Order: sequence, then C-alpha cells, then structure tokens
Amino acid sequence: MRITRLYHPKKLSCGETTQLDKEASNYLIRVLRTTIGSPIVLFSGDGFDYSCKTLNQHPKKTLLSVESRIEIKNESNLEITLIQGLSRNDRMETTIQKSVELGVNRIIPVLCQRSNTKLSKEKQNKKLAHWHKITTSACEQSGRSVIPEITEIISLINLDNIVTPLLNQSALKIILDPESGTSLRNTDFNSTDKSRNAIEVFIGPEGGLNSEEITLLENIQFKNVCFGPRILRTETAGPAVISALQILWGDF
Repeated sequence: MRITRLYHPKKLSCGETTQLDKEASNYLIRVLRTTIGSPIVLFSGDGFDYSCKTLNQHPKKTLLSVESRIEIKNESNLEITLIQGLSRNDRMETTIQKSVELGVNRIIPVLCQRSNTKLSKEKQNKKLAHWHKITTSACEQSGRSVIPEITEIISLINLDNIVTPLLNQSALKIILDPESGTSLRNTDFNSTDKSRNAIEVFIGPEGGLNSEEITLLENIQFKNVCFGPRILRTETAGPAVISALQILWGDF
C-alpha cells in the first residue's frame, strides 16, 4: 500500500506531536478519508522523511505523532540553477513542476523585454507563493526532501548585479542557440569532479531574447550551446536541458 507523503512547513522532531494546517488536514481526512493510526510520511525540506501516525480525524487540525525519520539521499550530484524568462501562467507552472521533479536546485524567474506579462509587486508575491506550492507538490510526488529555492522575480538588465552573489562563479553557464557550433555534450565541463558540479541554464521567454539581452548574458560568461536543430517552447526547453544534463553528468 502506498503511504501518503505530505509537505509540512514546521520543524519536525521524533517523539513529538505535530498539527497539520487546514489545507493538509482537509486533504488527509475528507479527501483521502484517513483513519486514526494510519501511517503518514511528512517532510519539511531538511533532507529527511518522517514516519508518522494520525492521532485524530479533525478535518482542520489533524494531529500526528512523529515516530522516526530517515535521511533521503536522492539529490543529484549536479547543482543546477534554472534562470527562466518569465512566461504565461500555465507555461511557467509547467516549467517549475517538471524542473523540480528532474532535480533542479534553484529557479530564478527573470523578466525579459519580450516576456508577455507585467506584474505589480502584490501580484509578484502571489505568484511566488503559488510557485512555492507547485514546488512542494512536485517534491511530494518525486520523493525529494530538499525543497528547491525560487527567488524573487528580477529584471534581466539587473541580472549581473542582483544574481551574481547567488550564483557560482566557476559554474558552467549556458544559453541555447541552435546555430552554435558547440553542442551540450562538448561543452567545457569537469564531469569527473566528484563534488557537486554547478551548472546555470538560462531559458528565454516565449518571444525569445533580443540581441541586447544575448550580449548582456555573454558579457557575464554565459556560453551559446546548441541543443539540437529544433526550436523548443520555453516550457519544454528548461526540463529538456535538465534531463540532458542529468544523463550526461548527473544521476540518470
């Protein structure tokens, strides 16, 4: 029998009791019809799964006893940052969901000149909260116990000043260009290094990048790489590249 696995934002400790929030309680009791004493797995993002049992059937305040924990070692040896040009709602959500399932470590949403969206600060905050839910849901599904970071939305023209402290200066930095003479397989990457290898991938929005933006990225050491002769949709490109990176140098 498959055991239900849920994200829990609070710190978990073995031997203690924890209370689920209203949404998780409702899902567990009213949707799944979980009974008292049923096994549940919780994770909080600290790298462990916690084996629990339900203590009541309250649909808004479900209590669970935390009985044991196990370290989850399914993170890739690659440290992948996806810098994603902001796209429309469903496309951005698909990118985030699939990238998390495939092992991305950080997602940086970037507003480009051809991004087909304009967001106030309030809407940006709502987007980030929604994307965090998508991220934790993808971790629930894929068995990850470390939650990837999603940064605030930034403008591409500020990428160097704002993002550089977050990124690894020795990382492989790539943007996709079907006319490039360098394939992903032939990039200069030390795949024999047994430590975590940093790779940063920039994917443009639906309308692509203009020449000024490409020049800006090249000036901060991003390399043009050919990822096949076909032009990919923005929501396809990120997950496709992450899959290829995992096959070439990661844990696939």
